[in-house]
Order: sequence, then structure tokens, then C-alpha cells
Amino acid sequence: MKIVADENIVAVQQHYTKHGELALLPGRSIRPEDVRDADALLVRSITQVDRKLLEGSRVSFVATATSGTDHLDLDYLASAGIAVADAAGSNANAVVEYCLAGMAELICTRQFTLHNKTVAIVGFGHVGSRLYKRLRELDVTCIVCDPFVEEQSRVDRGRHEELRHVSFCDLATALAAQVITLHVPLTRASSHPTFHLLDEARLAQLASGTLLINASRGEVVDNQALLRRLSDRNDLLTLFDVWENEPDINQDLLGLVSLGTPHIAGYSVEAKKSASRMSYNAFLRHFGLQVGFELGIEELVRRRVDVVLTRENSISDERCWAECVRAAFRVPDIDRRLRVPANGQSAALFDAIRKSLAERREFSNYAFDQQLLDGGYVSERVANQLTQLGFTFRGSEPARE
Repeated sequence: MKIVADENIVAVQQHYTKHGELALLPGRSIRPEDVRDADALLVRSITQVDRKLLEGSRVSFVATATSGTDHLDLDYLASAGIAVADAAGSNANAVVEYCLAGMAELICTRQFTLHNKTVAIVGFGHVGSRLYKRLRELDVTCIVCDPFVEEQSRVDRGRHEELRHVSFCDLATALAAQVITLHVPLTRASSHPTFHLLDEARLAQLASGTLLINASRGEVVDNQALLRRLSDRNDLLTLFDVWENEPDINQDLLGLVSLGTPHIAGYSVEAKKSASRMSYNAFLRHFGLQVGFELGIEELVRRRVDVVLTRENSISDERCWAECVRAAFRVPDIDRRLRVPANGQSAALFDAIRKSLAERREFSNYAFDQQLLDGGYVSERVANQLTQLGFTFRGSEPARE
């Protein structure tokens, strides 16, 4: 058996070499001649898998270590009898934490507050539903725009009991919210297509001061239309992780967004391991091999997060949790790296930054010093909120600097 794989998939050598010949390649450089005699193809979102790549090959199985599948021509793969496996939901928590960290940065720099704001979550799948839960735990008012899930909740209320208290709305209502966060798949042929869901007309409707977050797919927002809107009146707050034409993104648009990152919202050690586990077990099932996946037992040794807080009455609970989240995941550090002049090599810089962030850990790997709580720097309410986000409070000895 021959297996062709993206070289950056976690544990790919560790697990696939035992099943045959393994060829590791840069994801953006996989060509038809590379897969001609392959039986399985393992990719990430940067590889377009379609007729042009696979026709004439003997590939019978394609796995993507990603939640999204817009880089796969699913119609062609089905017609060719090629089995497909994705890793839907594997990076949901990482994306949620990215969104919270981005909002935390804007809160800490006094550009934004969630107080008395309504957050419109567009797309209520793995990411959107989890973000909704986290924001509600922070006492944030949320509305949801997802016509598919809304219809499911109507058809079978008993089966979807957890949706009973969700406030669904149409897209026009969502776009009138003070915060709009996009978590939809990229679709074109659908009753509710998401390609350029936010086009020129809809972007023009956004009120001054609106925070717009896109951590779904770049093509969900018309980047040229957004560039025109921000060039004409840059009165929006914008947190953008995904772009049209990645990795060769629009540098003028990057210069105008509030925070910009190179499609890394879902990047974390935990997300990558989960995606690899899902892909590998699907591979084993497809080829009739024994199912089982181990990445080695890893002891959870929480890293200590250093955060500077005061006991002044002037610091709100919101600012307090935001400072703590910001200390664990600093989105502006990535933003600054992406804005460095690249002398015509912006696409290479985009990919290099992505590769360098392979060791990002999720909030569950971090601990705050118990003295923050005992000393009155963090209220019980904020401590509970941070615990719900995955953090812990503990003494100095177990945590790692």
C-alpha cells in the first residue's frame, strides 16, 4: 500500500509507516504524479482534492485532518467511488478560544466591551454551538442565525431539547447585532449558500462600532467589498483569521483590520491530535485494519500563566477575565508577525507563521496562581467563569513556567 500525506499532519509517520510506503509532501505541492500510484491520500485544508488531482490514480480513500471540506470536490469523489473522512469538530474548542482571546484583547485595550451587547453567532455547528455555551457562561446575550439547525429544532423538539432556549433569528437581525461572529461552512450550491454571505450590500448595513469576526472561511466575506468599506470609513472592529486567496492574502485589507491572523484559530496541540486520531481510525476502518490510536500518554502539567491585576474597584469583572484570557493567548503577537513587511514573500510568511504555531495549547493546560483568588485580585464569580473556560487555580508547585 502507498500512502501520500501532508508532512505537517500530527503523528503521521508514527502511525502510517507500519501500513506501507509513506510519502510525505508539502500540502500545497501535492501533484497528480505524486498520487498516481497511491492508495490513500491524507491532506489538510491547503490541498485542493479534485478530478484534476486524482483522475487516473488508484486512490480509494481521502482523509482531511480538518473540520471543513470545501477544499474537497465531494461530488467528484463520490462519483469516483473514493471514500472520504473528515475531522469535523476536532478543532472547535481551539476556534472558540481564539475568538474569546481576540475579544479579550479588544476589551483590555479599551476598544470594546461585551457589557450590554448582543452577540450574533452565524452558524450553529461544532464551533458556533460551543461558542454560544462559553459566552452564556460569561453572561453574554446571544442570538443565533442558522436556518438548518432552526428547522431541525422545529421538526423534532424532543430530540433537540438543548435548542429550546436558543434565540434563533434571520440574517438581517443577526447583522444588526453589535457583535457578529461567523462559523459557517463554505457552500455555493445550497438553499442558503455562504459564499460571499457578507457581500457589499450587507457589509454596508453594519453599524459603526460593530465587531465582525470571521474564523470560518475567507470566502464567506467578500474581501474586496470589505476593503472598500474599511477604506471609506474604518468604523468597524474586525477580527479576521481567514481570507480569500490564502496564503496570498490582500495586504491592503490586512492593514485595515483590527486584528489579523493566518488561519490559525483552530491550531492547537489538542485539535491536531484529535484530527489525526479521527483520520487514522477512518483509514483503518476503510482498509479493514485493526482500529486503535495512541499518541502516547501525556501527563497534563499545567503551565503557569502570569497576569498582572490590581485590587482596585475600577477593574470590572469583564476586564478581569479578559486580562486572564489575554495572558494565556496573545492574538496581537501573531497579528504583528503577519504585518511584518515580507518583500514580496507574504504567502511564504503566512505559511511560516502557521507552521511555527504547532505547539499552541488550549486553556485547559494553564493554571493561575491561587493567590490571585485568595488575595482578592479575582472575584469568585470571575474565578468560576475562568474555570468554566478550562483554567484552574492552584499553588506554585505543580505548574510549569
